[in-house]
Amino acid sequence: MRVAAVIRGIVVLLVSVLTLFLASRFVSSKENLNGVKYLAEPEVKKSLCNSEIHCPANHFSFKVISGAASVVGPNICFNDKVIMNGIKNNIGRGLNIALVNASTGELLVTDFFDMWSGNVKLLVDFLLTVKPGTIFLLATFDDPATKMTDEARTLLSELGSSLIHSVNFRDNWVFVGAKPIKEKSPFEQIVKNDKTKNKYGNWPEAVEMEGCVPRKLD
Repeated sequence: MRVAAVIRGIVVLLVSVLTLFLASRFVSSKENLNGVKYLAEPEVKKSLCNSEIHCPANHFSFKVISGAASVVGPNICFNDKVIMNGIKNNIGRGLNIALVNASTGELLVTDFFDMWSGNVKLLVDFLLTVKPGTIFLLATFDDPATKMTDEARTLLSELGSSLIHSVNFRDNWVFVGAKPIKEKSPFEQIVKNDKTKNKYGNWPEAVEMEGCVPRKLD
């Protein structure tokens, strides 16, 4: 009887120790799971436009990035929203253009025009449809000028471009204008194709521009 009591005591002790051991492992495992869960929580992502611009009231923010060589396409953001890029599958070689309502910020249309082997008449016809009260955003990709004509350049200058007459083969150019516009737009940059300075061999580096355009209030 005494032996049986000793054995029962040992069994109870072992069960107690095992229970405490498993409980401690469970707590540790739970803490680890909590740790993993915490680490796995997605970080707060920056806007896809990743703009550092904070515009005043009654202004829209924009960010326009030209393509890089013939590999990386352009990116156009407006009012902190991506409106043209490769993910949206609405870009192409040549001139990438977005039209936005200057009063509401509503995207009206996007299109691209191949200036290497395309029909420049398509570009001219498109530019002739731009209505008053429209913000005009443009980013180039690969080649913006081989098919360019004086008529097309004039129409772009009427939207506020002061550099269009110097845009040539494989230059990288970004531009934000409007219709109507009283003076030349301050939002325009160009990187010239120069084999002695090009970042990508036969292509210059991409050009990036961001800023704020006033909302049309009248």
